[in-house]
Amino acid sequence: MSSTNTAAAVYGGDEINAIVLDIGLYSTRIGYAGDDFPKVIVLSYHAKDADGKYLFDGSLDFPKEDREVLPIVKDGMVKDWPAAIAQWRHYFDTVLALDYAEQPLLVTEPVWAPQEYRQKLVETIFAEFDFPALYLAKTPTCISFQQGRLSCLVVDIGHDCASVVPVVDGMCLLKNSMRTHYAGQFLNDHIEDLLLEKFDMLESAAKYAVKTKEATKYPEMAKWTTRTLPALTALFKEYQHQKTYTELKELLLETPDKKITKTTTYLEDDIRTMEFPAGQNIEVSLERFAIADALFEPGLLPFHLENFAKKYPPNNGELAISSPYDDYRPMKRARKAETEATPTPVPENGVQTIRGLSQMITHALASVDIDLRTSIAHNVIVTGGTSLIPQLTERLNTELLSANPGLKVRLHALGNANERTNQTWIGASVLASLGAFHQMWVSPAEYEEAGPERIFTQRFR
Repeated sequence: MSSTNTAAAVYGGDEINAIVLDIGLYSTRIGYAGDDFPKVIVLSYHAKDADGKYLFDGSLDFPKEDREVLPIVKDGMVKDWPAAIAQWRHYFDTVLALDYAEQPLLVTEPVWAPQEYRQKLVETIFAEFDFPALYLAKTPTCISFQQGRLSCLVVDIGHDCASVVPVVDGMCLLKNSMRTHYAGQFLNDHIEDLLLEKFDMLESAAKYAVKTKEATKYPEMAKWTTRTLPALTALFKEYQHQKTYTELKELLLETPDKKITKTTTYLEDDIRTMEFPAGQNIEVSLERFAIADALFEPGLLPFHLENFAKKYPPNNGELAISSPYDDYRPMKRARKAETEATPTPVPENGVQTIRGLSQMITHALASVDIDLRTSIAHNVIVTGGTSLIPQLTERLNTELLSANPGLKVRLHALGNANERTNQTWIGASVLASLGAFHQMWVSPAEYEEAGPERIFTQRFR
């Protein structure tokens, strides 16, 4: 019996209880296939104690001398392998108490992951853990399964990236996929830029530093006392500040119903108040709409600080993904279809250097074959934590209908915030629990026998 048939025989049917590992830049999720939600949701960051032991999640908030908090993941891919292995092992062993030999593992990956990364991911997991079989699933494919829409356009607005990926029959069209960094961290940086420029007398102390405080209204100075603290690293302080900016983003930002201009005004009802850890309260109005608007028009809200401006060079979202196989081969047509969509308009110099969210989606729709365009446009799935900004889907729907008059564009976004932020993991859970999925598992023996090239082109597509 071949290694492929052996894997199918052992892991066929519903008896197996596969593990799902969803690697995200901001959070990593782990749990059992078939469950509604992951058992573990942990930030994709780590630190070390004085003995060199890895620390995760709540332990990162304790102010300790010389402690550095560092990211494990960048752009949806592992960048710190020892930390990633330590984090996965910790939660596999302490929370799930896995019997590795009895449970295969499904791991999510972004569509832009290069072959070198994918190979290292698989070989590292096989080397470090005793999982009997493994499968790599692309994030948009998982989302399509969660929605039950196997042909769709997945618009994932996460912490680090905003991506647009067409999916046909559960397979991602890599050559038509797009990605920019105009996403959650981009908004965090705009918030920090605003605070430093407009509220330069704001006390920026984080929660861990505050012993007592009294409420004050900016520009009145903060009235607070500090805790006695050890010498803290810049990386620890930055990690804590980013948590504050994320909280501000979630509480204050709201998407305007149309593009912000110089003549845009605000009403008294638009004002929101936010209290900072040291007790100072600030009021923001038009700014909270302008920052959210930057997802749609990233070039119209310049940064004041040069380091932020350099961090986000012009990006039109186009990816150069090399694929060893054809994503989709259209049938030959006798004549050109009459309902061709209009590509994103380009400037007079012929170069589109910046694309906001709506422009990326419109360009992706125009790039797919006409045979697919109608069904994909009718199934646009909006997901990711940053997509939860109020009124974002309404604004997106308005702009897409205007930009694509020949298409019936229909958006689908989960109303439950927990489901939307965990949508990739939930979809992977659905995928791995399907009765027919047992044919997809790849064992270490099969991987070694068939070789990486064949496995990645034929099995992990």
